[in-house]
Amino acid sequence: MRVLLLHPDDDFHGSWTRQHWDSVIDLGRAPKSFYDERSAALGCPVFSVFDLAVEVADLKIWRHLLETGMGRVVDRFGIDWWDVISHMLQPELQDVRLALRLAEKLSGCRTLAVSRPSVTAEALRLQLEIPLQVLHGGLRKRLVRSVLRRGSAVANLSLEQLRQVVYDKYDPHYVWRRKLAGSTAQSSKWKSEWKSKSESESESEPVVLLPSAYSNVTKTALSYAGILPEQKFLLVLARESGAVSPVPANVETTSLAGFATKRCDGNELQKLESCWKKMEQSLQEHPAFRLPVQIGILKKGPRWLRWGLAVRDAWVQVFETRSAAGCLSADDSNPYTRIPLLLADQRGIPAVACHHGALDCRMAFKNPRFSTYLAKGEMERDYLERACGVDGDRIRIGAAAAPGQENASLWSEDAPWITFFTEPYETDFWRAEAIYREVLPRLCAAARGSGKAVILKLHPFESARQRRRLVKRTLNERDRKLVSVTDAPLSGEILRNTWCAVTVESTVAFECASHGIPAFLCGWLRHAYAGYAPQYVRFGAGRMLESPDGLLRISDMLGAAMPGPNSARRLVQAISPEALSEVLCPPARSGLRSMCDSGETGA
Repeated sequence: MRVLLLHPDDDFHGSWTRQHWDSVIDLGRAPKSFYDERSAALGCPVFSVFDLAVEVADLKIWRHLLETGMGRVVDRFGIDWWDVISHMLQPELQDVRLALRLAEKLSGCRTLAVSRPSVTAEALRLQLEIPLQVLHGGLRKRLVRSVLRRGSAVANLSLEQLRQVVYDKYDPHYVWRRKLAGSTAQSSKWKSEWKSKSESESESEPVVLLPSAYSNVTKTALSYAGILPEQKFLLVLARESGAVSPVPANVETTSLAGFATKRCDGNELQKLESCWKKMEQSLQEHPAFRLPVQIGILKKGPRWLRWGLAVRDAWVQVFETRSAAGCLSADDSNPYTRIPLLLADQRGIPAVACHHGALDCRMAFKNPRFSTYLAKGEMERDYLERACGVDGDRIRIGAAAAPGQENASLWSEDAPWITFFTEPYETDFWRAEAIYREVLPRLCAAARGSGKAVILKLHPFESARQRRRLVKRTLNERDRKLVSVTDAPLSGEILRNTWCAVTVESTVAFECASHGIPAFLCGWLRHAYAGYAPQYVRFGAGRMLESPDGLLRISDMLGAAMPGPNSARRLVQAISPEALSEVLCPPARSGLRSMCDSGETGA
């Protein structure tokens, strides 16, 4: 039995297609029609390893498994670094579990070939105890491919994105950016309302910390800050790409780089690295971690420790130089924005979490380290409790939507667009071109029959330049005239122009349903693990399409897809200023008087 594992970065047109295979297994993902075509062309079964995934259940298993490593690598501030780093390791740990399932199906395999090395391939080799044949060409060919791939990636980036990539890769410890930021006082920018206050008064006045590393996280945090105009907030940007404008007048913006220290404590780093190695040796005895340890997945931990300590030390400086009344993190998975939440919790400061998207599947395995989790509505609360197993006593419904606006309908029969809200499919190992070839021609046919145009509204992580090239390759000239691409931020104007939305499981389905706009979900393309699309359907936030041809019938299904009269209320329930103030900065813990006690009713 000869089996080939095809890496997501490789295509189906290599020299290997001239060889005989009993099975070709894609380590990426593509629509079923794509694999049907490849199976016929290659004369053997072709499928994705993700076909073996079990939606939601595969995530929930990790909470118990990850607890095995807790309490073993704890620093002097009480931060458990396994808790922080294991979230970054979990995708590869899950790949190993998929590999074990695949090994059961390949028990008779005698030749295992790969287009390039991967965690899945190495796990299979160890489990099946057979050699691994790597098919990619010699050193020269590999170098040429690497240069071309990197050149293509750079060409797709804007100047700002390229700068962020350089900082992330070559300045993870803020060595350059600390010098550029200057002093923390210089890096802080205040709105005119606060400029009259002295610097010492400004720095001693209690603030609610808003950590961010991405623009979507920032926007969510600022939405909450806008509810309490009399409360001061400190937006701390761990990455430059987190910056947005405008910023509310009660929010100070500063860079975490301005708080970075010159170097971490070498003795502490050495001690933590030693603890990590002991933990790694101990976990090797656990069946779920035997292969991950052998492959070397856990050996990445010490490398991330040094980076993590640099981030932690900068956050410690924030807490020690500013009077923090609370901390609100709109992403408690990313270390940049999880570490301040952990520090707040250790200091007895309200540590409040929420999510910038509609749902967060990682809540199924994360260790909850927040005093309160703000869910936007009943849909998110139900997902957290039922699907993810989060303690309901720690969840409070409270979206940042302005009261009275969440039920406003923006839909119109005369709206000119079928808006395809795309996603960065490559981050989930999808073959994006295969998706575009399956979806776009059908959307164009639906648009032509309805007298509409097709708009591709891009996710912030996508490149407009690259997606326009993809559209050009995917569509014929007639269909291309119907399609426009925009990377503009989601706005009321975009929603008002949307006759119906089409997406896989983007948060925008939730946004559209909140404003009375029908959304169709490409259910056959949904995430292998998350369970977002079924949850949207459960609460009327979208109509599931189980096959691509469903796109041809969206005009006929429009009436049935319209959100119900109670959908918006179940999806979004705005938090009151009083309730938010109570959660973020309760007087008993922050020493602040409540707004009600002081006679101020604006917060």
